[in-house]
Amino acid sequence: MKFVASLFITVGLRSNHLSPSLALNYRSVRCFTTAFRSSSTTLSLSSSSKRYNAATMIRSDSSTSLLSSSTDNNNEATSSPPTTLRYTPISSIGPLINEARTSHGTHFTYPYQFRISQINGLERLIHDNHDAFIKTIQRDLGQGDMYAEAFEVGAALQGRINYTKSNLKSWMATQPKSTPFPTNLNIPVHSELTPYPRGVALLITPWNLPITLTITALLDAIAAGNVCIVKMSEKCVHTTSLLTELLTNGTYLDERVVKVVNGGAEQATELLRHRFDVVSYTGGEMVGRIVNEAAAKYLTPTLLELGGKNPVFVTKNADIECAAMRIVWGKISANTGQMCICPDYCLVEESVKEEFVEALCKRMDEFYPVSSYTGNSDGSRGDVGKMITVEHAERVVSMVDSTCKVIYGGEHHDTKERFVAPTIVEATADSTIMKDEIFGPILAIVTVPDVDGAIEYVQSNFSSKGKHPLCLYMFTKSKTEQQKIMDSIPSGTCAVNDVIKHSANYNVPFGGIGTSGLGAYYGKFGFDFFSHYRGSLILKNHSTLKWDPAVWMQFPPYNDKKVFAFRSLSKLPLIFGPLKKIVPVAKVLLPFVVGTMLFWAGMMVERLKFFG
Repeated sequence: MKFVASLFITVGLRSNHLSPSLALNYRSVRCFTTAFRSSSTTLSLSSSSKRYNAATMIRSDSSTSLLSSSTDNNNEATSSPPTTLRYTPISSIGPLINEARTSHGTHFTYPYQFRISQINGLERLIHDNHDAFIKTIQRDLGQGDMYAEAFEVGAALQGRINYTKSNLKSWMATQPKSTPFPTNLNIPVHSELTPYPRGVALLITPWNLPITLTITALLDAIAAGNVCIVKMSEKCVHTTSLLTELLTNGTYLDERVVKVVNGGAEQATELLRHRFDVVSYTGGEMVGRIVNEAAAKYLTPTLLELGGKNPVFVTKNADIECAAMRIVWGKISANTGQMCICPDYCLVEESVKEEFVEALCKRMDEFYPVSSYTGNSDGSRGDVGKMITVEHAERVVSMVDSTCKVIYGGEHHDTKERFVAPTIVEATADSTIMKDEIFGPILAIVTVPDVDGAIEYVQSNFSSKGKHPLCLYMFTKSKTEQQKIMDSIPSGTCAVNDVIKHSANYNVPFGGIGTSGLGAYYGKFGFDFFSHYRGSLILKNHSTLKWDPAVWMQFPPYNDKKVFAFRSLSKLPLIFGPLKKIVPVAKVLLPFVVGTMLFWAGMMVERLKFFG
């Protein structure tokens, strides 16, 4: 285990999990070094005598360690969160989980009013510390107020909270269900479906959307009535520190509902020794596999959001100016490309390539001029944020090599200050930049002859290997092309003539497929994932009399008469099933028919009286 712990410490995983049952051999270590995309340290392996940038694992580094809570609960303290790390002692993790399990066993999270009170607490937490969160986002990610409002603490997050509050009572309600033959043999009987909390949830959240993804996971888990163990990333030091304090100081949430584990690899390894009832993880593919394997040891349901290379189809039928504007915004303004939903590369039809590239460069100059790269007094650089670590900045810059051609930017990088300038490159399937998720402000352009060529490119290089994107983007006015692309390329989500914004819609599920993820959440879908739906059959027939047809048929001794009766009753649904189709019509016509019959009956009575 010391070897496993040292591996995690060296790599600095975004996911922070390792199954204690996973045997790591020499090949496994090499696999880790090439597959993890989220670290802030440099990995040195004697197997290749080569220094690897663990920043190539940036996509996976969601929670190597968390920040300790402050004892001061007032709002003034939250504006200057502590930046030191205080790890949770290994010996206290087991008791912490046991305490959470014991608390959940009292069913204190079951009542509707309690769940609503906790959701209201999350809402107040965001509202009361709004300005403090904006400051921490600026310090951690180099992003300005507009970014924080749009992606972290603004209307999108508030909308999710309001939606959950408005619908929670109906989500929690027991639903009556029909009871078919032979289940309904002992009438009267009825069936119902009730959502129950799964129990103790482990939530691993990333650094790239530290507030939104932490609060969203908590919102769904708490709405479903779970007790949560949260592990956030140490990469966004200031935001994690502030969230740790606010979630655990008892001001906004019941202290029994949320518990935070601070630490690194040893704490992560220790966490996965224990059983959880549900696990949610956002990170990279390789670490996601480790998380899944660790959870599988206990047959624990797991939600994995893993990302991938998201393609953008730009066809000859696209509005080129519109496409360029939205793609550039989605690539740079969305945390400088450090989001799993960012466009990764564009597949552009050859006939419109020059026009599209020109439009892209024009929008780059308009939105993110070189003059803004020198930075502002607050440490930000215009509307272009920073990479999460120096190592990640170096890793992103190194992806632009001789295998691709720079057609915009490629200069003005300042990796020591975590700054990578917006860049556009022309690439092929063999380019280094097309091998892994970019996770930075570099946009790759791949030229294709037509839509069929673009589809074939994705299928041969990614889909055929199970590497399905988390997001599929396309820009075209042709509905035929839209449907053809959607039918041909599996993906977790999809947006037509836009990017990024679809992920904020809580009315539809968000999640991946294949290597981009497992399961989905948001809104009702998140409530469903964190709930166990238990079906119940409730009988009110206590008969034991032999002359009761149900008793006679169900219990031995069996004979030909019982078999004949059972077969005959089994055919009734086949006979009466088609009659269900006329029920809606009958509901409309029946009152009219009955009313007409009563009317004529009344007329007849009156005539009899008159001639009586």
